Amino acid sequence: MKLKKIIENVLLTFVFLVVIAYPWVASFLGIENNLSGADEKVEFSFEKIDDYIIQNFPGRSLLVRTKNQLLYSLFDMSPNTSITKVGDTLFSTETLNYYYHRLHSVSKDKIDTLIDKLTRFDKICKDRDKKLLIVLTPTKPRYYNGTLPFADDVIMLYENDEEGDFDNILPYDKLAMALKKSDLNYFDAINYIDTHKKTLIDGQVPLFYNSSHHWSVYKANMIGLALHDHMRKTMGIHLPKLTISATPSDVAEYPDADLFNVLNIYDKPKEQFYKTVMEYTNFDNDNLNFTVQGGSFLGGLLLPQTTLSLFGDVLHIENKILLYNKYKDNYTFETYDELAEKFNLIEHLHNTDIFILEINELNVYNATFGFIDYLLMHEEDI
Repeated sequence: MKLKKIIENVLLTFVFLVVIAYPWVASFLGIENNLSGADEKVEFSFEKIDDYIIQNFPGRSLLVRTKNQLLYSLFDMSPNTSITKVGDTLFSTETLNYYYHRLHSVSKDKIDTLIDKLTRFDKICKDRDKKLLIVLTPTKPRYYNGTLPFADDVIMLYENDEEGDFDNILPYDKLAMALKKSDLNYFDAINYIDTHKKTLIDGQVPLFYNSSHHWSVYKANMIGLALHDHMRKTMGIHLPKLTISATPSDVAEYPDADLFNVLNIYDKPKEQFYKTVMEYTNFDNDNLNFTVQGGSFLGGLLLPQTTLSLFGDVLHIENKILLYNKYKDNYTFETYDELAEKFNLIEHLHNTDIFILEINELNVYNATFGFIDYLLMHEEDI
């Protein structure tokens, strides 16, 4: 780690000369003066004058980007500590820690408590003629497990305050076993991928691009077709019939290069991308209202998301962002109580026909980000 710091300091000294020619170089290269993933902007004050000067130093953006490019190109290093570069593939450091340092482990008691909450809410839904669906989604390192030749000091170590790591298996495996024993309706995207490897893992279009944390848009849509089919079979509902194919593209669809885009370097991703071509037929949807809670992996499965219900309402809570009005509007919030004060959340929950809750394997320890607790607290209103 000391060697890495020395290299960075030497590079910083070297590229400092670039600052002198900053106005001309920036104009010539057409460089935008911003930093992807930069710290929150510091407002001027005497208490924070040192931080303010550092953040607003002339040419800082160019200096940082040049340093990042040199680290990436000459030393094959990721300039962003939240991203780890392994060969030509980028990974979220947090997800690597999930696999190799048992980050976010969960005890059997925690799994049992989660299943109990989901079962209680499932009964509430059945009593009110509503339906609940749980969707399990993966992380990228799962499909590289055992083939990543990196040193431990490349990865940031995390504290693990959980106890009772039974059978030394990952949280997903613990949750999957518990779900099998329950009466809950769930769609396991991880298991679906494992049983359709020839289509989803092998083949021309990758499941995960080298440059992305999320599964490729095309493969996500393919898994989304299976999710739609599962919903039709287990819920007896009508959804559009979808067909998809892929065509080569020079431009990555979002989020097919999301990790590369936050490196803040001059390069562009050097891999072949594919664009999804989707067609819809049989628009005989029921007039259903949905409440969807989940992250970006679930969003990828539901793209384009308005196909859930043509004539009903779809409320999608993605982490701490509310998406509504057919995904045309959004609202950021901190707590569900705050959201309910500014949006007719309770009314929508009451009118919801189908609840879809995602549990990503990285976040089993924090499943639904507290939304299941909010639902149970307001069961009388639902």
